[in-house]
Amino acid sequence: MAYVFAPAGAGLLARFFFPHGGSLLEDPATGSATANLGGWCLAMGRALPCELEIAQGEYTGRPSALRLRVDADRQIHVSGDVIELGRGTINLGAAAPG
Repeated sequence: MAYVFAPAGAGLLARFFFPHGGSLLEDPATGSATANLGGWCLAMGRALPCELEIAQGEYTGRPSALRLRVDADRQIHVSGDVIELGRGTINLGAAAPG
């Protein structure tokens, strides 16, 4: 896996690549990687509070905007808007006798 980012305007452009079935795929919006970027901001000693807008997914045809905020108490907050692509339910039911 690789999460790469670079300055872009007032925020960052990020891309997240991961292996899948012998291929390399790209995630259009990776909240967990954005949270880790907050940890990187803390490790690099960025002034707090720190707020960044992260653009991701442009090259997959699914542009996304994630927002990262690291507050003065060093807590990391990630937000953004989503487009629901699917919904489902899994009913596990009762355990089989046995």
